Amino acid sequence: MFKERFSLMLSGLRVARTNGWAQQRQVRSLLLLWTLLLWILSAEAGVFEFVDEVNEVDIITHPPGYDGSGGELVVTVGIAPLSPHAAEMEISVQNAINTWNQRVPTVGNVKSDDNIVPLRTFDFESVALHELGHCIGLAHPNMATESGLAGNDKNYTKAIRGSNNRFDLNSGTDGIIGSSDDLRGDDINLHWFNKENNNPFVLPETIDITTYSLDLNDLPSGHQFAANGDRFVSLLLGLQETEAVMQQGIVSGEARRTLTADDVATLRLAMSGLDRLAGTSDDYMLTLQYEGLTNAADIVLDFDNRASFAACRVTGFFLNDKHAVIQQGHISFNTGLIWFFNPELTPLVPDQPIVSILANNQTGDSVMVLSGDPLSLDVGLDPGRNSGDQADYWVRAMTPVGDFWLNNRLQFIRSDTPIRAHGGALIEFSAFSILESMTVGLPVGTYTVTFAVDDNVDHILDATYQSSVTFTILPR
Repeated sequence: MFKERFSLMLSGLRVARTNGWAQQRQVRSLLLLWTLLLWILSAEAGVFEFVDEVNEVDIITHPPGYDGSGGELVVTVGIAPLSPHAAEMEISVQNAINTWNQRVPTVGNVKSDDNIVPLRTFDFESVALHELGHCIGLAHPNMATESGLAGNDKNYTKAIRGSNNRFDLNSGTDGIIGSSDDLRGDDINLHWFNKENNNPFVLPETIDITTYSLDLNDLPSGHQFAANGDRFVSLLLGLQETEAVMQQGIVSGEARRTLTADDVATLRLAMSGLDRLAGTSDDYMLTLQYEGLTNAADIVLDFDNRASFAACRVTGFFLNDKHAVIQQGHISFNTGLIWFFNPELTPLVPDQPIVSILANNQTGDSVMVLSGDPLSLDVGLDPGRNSGDQADYWVRAMTPVGDFWLNNRLQFIRSDTPIRAHGGALIEFSAFSILESMTVGLPVGTYTVTFAVDDNVDHILDATYQSSVTFTILPR
């Protein structure tokens, strides 16, 4: 009877959305109405700055101050004191700095909500986040305006011309530009891709040259080209309203204030150092440090109208034939557009996952339910900085008639040994219903239901992060 009364539909989890651009892009319509769309002019996620038809393709670019050694790398960021909007910029700049420092991969990061960014205004924080990415070495993962291509062709994955001296552009059988079945002829790929799955929205446990590659021979079987972080590629892969921050293009009334796996992976690849191997002595930890209103910073933001929209201008040098370093970055914005400045500091992401479970919207161990009354159970997960990490999920119900575990077929099974509910990435969700039922037929007594996630995937119950709720069914 207990098994029949309890069901957990993990397959229905809805992921919580945590979610210079200078020339107009063609109107696109699928999930939202596009308005004015602008592109960044100058700077080039899965691609690094200074990689082009002139320089070596296999180049990794590092933030200002990098000298090839490991440890903490501090890069200072300031706002030009005499810049228009200087005071209004401060909170957004600090939010963008915190976002890059935390390096949390998210999904659902594209927000088109008048309560977040008013219609017909451009979100300064989103644009600043993108431009800071350029100033620490990241380029556009798509072809973008620097390719000279027009319209939607700019959304193909970043490449340079092959021996035929032209771009080969064919969106393949799925018709989605930038996806894994694009037919690109002899175009030379510039996008570092996840060798296991070529999915720009999933992170492996280790990020270095053992898991990422430029070589198309390392693509999964059946894949034709490296996929990029475009929002229509994410939709094809089952994720709504998700796009890499470094993907060129933003619309008015839209916010893109959190990173995706592609953004995080590319920066972490650079942070693996000169040997490109994670866990060795030359790994470094990047920290952006806000210096306030000053021109004496490694990266300075300024509404100086030196860009038609926004652009990061960088200078740099080569450490060797495989590694380049940004010397200094200057981010320019244009006062001729209507900008929205986020007035609220975004709370820092938790260091560890936070799990929760409620019975009839209550926590604790003293929830009382009369037999025959309704009972609801809801679970939540904030993965914090562990977002995207692979983990085992467990749901255990201790009942008057024994222990029940949710199996991978989404059914509670009577068992004295643990049964895993799910294995996969830690994602954010809140108040997800695992039970809405009347208690008719359930034995009178005390029930404790625990929702737990581990910090690894090994099919062994660790319950590293867990939360329980206890309720008692009383006779009527």
